[in-house]
Amino acid sequence: MVNPSDIWPSPRLIRAARGLAGIDQAKLAEKAGVARKTIVLIEADESDRMDPRRLKILRSLQRVFEDEYKIEFFEASESSGEGVRFRKA
Repeated sequence: MVNPSDIWPSPRLIRAARGLAGIDQAKLAEKAGVARKTIVLIEADESDRMDPRRLKILRSLQRVFEDEYKIEFFEASESSGEGVRFRKA
């Protein structure tokens, strides 16, 4: 079992990044080389239970957003919450 604090990026951030990129689940699945149903399941799971395989998929999705869409993920700080944003040009 994976420690909840190790779940990065969270499914909520994956949904936010997809919205920022303006792509649907099917497009993200195609880019990541997984089934659309995998994206549906990942985005719907907000539990603290996460197996290493799902964590690997989350990190793969993060790489797609970073490499293909120039979106960065940032952790919460003392002054703001976690989030996603476009990288500066």
